[in-house]
Amino acid sequence: MQKENEPLEGEAQPETLDAALAAMSRAERRLREAIDVLPQGVVFLDEDGRYLLWNRKYEEIYCRSADLLEPGARLADTLRVGIERGDYPEAIGREEEWLRHRLRLIDEPAARHEQRLADGRCILIEERKTEDGGSIGLRVDITELKRQEESFRRLFDRNPLAMLVHDPETGKILKANASACRLFGFTPPEMDGLDTRRVFSGEEWPAAARMLEGDTPAGDACWQMVKRGGEAVEANVSTHVSVLDERQVTIASIFDVTERRRIERRMEHMARHDELTGLANRSHCRERLRDRVGSASPAETVTLSLIDLDNFKTVNDTYGHHFGDALLTDAARRMRELVPPGALLCRIGGDEFAVIFSGSSRTHAEPVSKAIVARLCEPFHIHGNTLHIGATVGIAAAPFDSSDPETLMRYADLALYAAKAERRGSCRSFEVAMDEAAQAKSRLETDLRKAVQEGELEVYYQPLLNLETGAVECCEALLRWNHAERGQVSPEVFVPLAEELGLIDKLGRFVLQTACREATRWPEQIRVSVNVSPVQFRNGNLLSTVINALANSGLDAERLELEITEAVLMEQGPRPAAIIRNLRAFGIGISLDDFGTGYSSLSYLLNYPFTKIKIDKSFILNLHEEASSRAVIRAVIGLGRSLGLAVAAEGIESDVEREYLRSEGCTQGQGFLFGRPQPGSMLEFAGMSSRKT
Repeated sequence: MQKENEPLEGEAQPETLDAALAAMSRAERRLREAIDVLPQGVVFLDEDGRYLLWNRKYEEIYCRSADLLEPGARLADTLRVGIERGDYPEAIGREEEWLRHRLRLIDEPAARHEQRLADGRCILIEERKTEDGGSIGLRVDITELKRQEESFRRLFDRNPLAMLVHDPETGKILKANASACRLFGFTPPEMDGLDTRRVFSGEEWPAAARMLEGDTPAGDACWQMVKRGGEAVEANVSTHVSVLDERQVTIASIFDVTERRRIERRMEHMARHDELTGLANRSHCRERLRDRVGSASPAETVTLSLIDLDNFKTVNDTYGHHFGDALLTDAARRMRELVPPGALLCRIGGDEFAVIFSGSSRTHAEPVSKAIVARLCEPFHIHGNTLHIGATVGIAAAPFDSSDPETLMRYADLALYAAKAERRGSCRSFEVAMDEAAQAKSRLETDLRKAVQEGELEVYYQPLLNLETGAVECCEALLRWNHAERGQVSPEVFVPLAEELGLIDKLGRFVLQTACREATRWPEQIRVSVNVSPVQFRNGNLLSTVINALANSGLDAERLELEITEAVLMEQGPRPAAIIRNLRAFGIGISLDDFGTGYSSLSYLLNYPFTKIKIDKSFILNLHEEASSRAVIRAVIGLGRSLGLAVAAEGIESDVEREYLRSEGCTQGQGFLFGRPQPGSMLEFAGMSSRKT
């Protein structure tokens, strides 16, 4: 029988119940403490959708509805109040539909979904059902992440740079922006899901696939990519591994460098090729020569032929650069047809070309060079005109002549120079004597510069006598160079060299000033004659030089004669004629030297105000052996007499020559018979005149 106050069977003891409740309270408190530290919002609902438990983060997320949160409250009611308050902008205008959909997602949890709040935040929601029919919900504030995604999408979609999202797992393009679609010629739907290998060339895909697996800066690597129609695209590609929609992807940025590379290749080609003819230029020629000579085996020959067009300057000056360019283009075409495979034809200057033969002997290069000469001698038909030029070739070969590319180029140039000096239209191979001569010329140039600088040159004088009276009427000023080691250097050697070096103006002023100053100490009836170089005429300051020399010395202009050659008169343009007439207007005599050896001497006499003509000494030397020389002498003397010009004969060395010239009416004579050139201080005019017979 049950005792009073004794609990029934199965009924919990008060002490046990209190302990259980205390334990439950502690567990709930610990659970709350645990979920309060979580960064996500957490909520527990019972099977009826009533609130059981939630953490602080949940309250923060739904701060506008926090006053509604209490145990036992229905989530559906808080949502309805939130809708009325405008907490859920997505529900506006479709409140009941939105609420049903939201409650269904709680009752039938599926994938994660997003929720927009009135303050602009975006909440990611994930819910799970519990065994007792309730649910646990997680809330994550992804507002910043969505903002970043949106920024990325705007950057991705609107970026002028082509961009792809590549899935390394499937090898497909997940997304392509508009720029990528335009670049590759696909529509956006066609790009989505396209095999990424479709936009890379087949040979490069294995390497490209490896690149797309990780982060890769663009660098200088150029990838060959392919458009829809198969057209090639050159691009720099950079990759960045990222996460998109919970999967690892690679974002590829593609910079189309096709046009830039085309321009770079064009610029590189232009830097190495001649724009007019398309041939390799001087820089390319030197580079190829270095490579060929440097890589040649001991048994291999590398031959260089330098080709210079003859008479090209005349064509260019006569017809203009338009004709000259067309002529060069046609000449290049002709040469290209004759140059064998493996040889390189170059244009290294205005009318200078070169051919580099490798793997062949000199005997192979010579026939080709001669064929080029022959082909360029054939007429050119340019813009309705028939033009004639020619070519001269110099050849040097490695290792026979030199194994140094620069030296080989210099040797070929020396051979070309020798060929032009000997006979235009010929081919010459390098010889050691050519280099020796070039070295000697270089030393002579150095010595001449020093001599001009230090005043080592002197002016000598050779008299011109009246053949009737034997009196000295004039003295020709002649420049002399007595070298300390070489002795007397011939004017025929150093005067052309001075012209080449640009020293002739300085020497010309020196001779004029010295001669005028010296002549002031001679008898008044004796003139002084000074030779004038064509270069002095070309430079245009001859008139002022002459006037200054006369003014500084005080010599009367009538006592000065200037001797010029036909080369002066062959200069193009009106300048020579104007200078000659201006000089004559001052009373200065003008003498035409070396008469009879040029092409148009007679017409020059009629067109220019000469006062004297000098018969070239070559006619005097052949006076006794050739009747034609005597005929020329007689004709020149007669011509001079009829034009009122004095006639002087050069190179008189015997009394017989003097008597013949005098008998023919020649007025003046010059030569060793009357005296050799000597310094002004040694001139004895009385002694010279007394030698008359």
